[in-house]
Amino acid sequence: MNDYLVDIPEQFYSDSEGRPFEKCVVCGKNLLEDGTQYVIEKALKNYEGYEFSSTVFEYAMCLDCYQEMQKDMSEESMQNLQKYYQDIMAARGNEPMMINMQTFDLKQWLSKCFFKEKPVSEMKEYQLIGQFNGNHLVMNTPPMAIGEEVMEEMAELLSEKTRGEMDRFREKFLGPSPDIEELIYGRKLLLI
Repeated sequence: MNDYLVDIPEQFYSDSEGRPFEKCVVCGKNLLEDGTQYVIEKALKNYEGYEFSSTVFEYAMCLDCYQEMQKDMSEESMQNLQKYYQDIMAARGNEPMMINMQTFDLKQWLSKCFFKEKPVSEMKEYQLIGQFNGNHLVMNTPPMAIGEEVMEEMAELLSEKTRGEMDRFREKFLGPSPDIEELIYGRKLLLI
């Protein structure tokens, strides 16, 4: 199956650099070469009363490192998250997701939580995640916005082992210790 690709949208640029991510946060691999698959995840915080958000954390990770990191998740956590996703899709009627690329509006698509369909503008925090190939967003696996309610529900499904692995990842690649981050931002990292 061929990937349907669109140019990297600015929502997935590195906010600290103002341009597309160039390197994998873990191994340093060049991400912008055609055929290099990777994931970008960004956590954003809204400010009540303002149409403004700031980036809490952001990273790009090559698919090899991403899959390796997922191996560190406990089987229990993986099963819980898979069931969570299946239950939500079942509640929606298990209809296949159809996107008309002629009329697709990425900004509107990312304006609501993929799972709960609540507008992200009404949330304190949310995350964006997308899959990429070189200089392009892969639309076969559409990007998603994940709201704070879903992040909390997913975090509850994680085992202590998985939470520990995520804390280690955050400390090593994204900044201060989880305890300091939680004091500042009120939430621990949830990698999707």
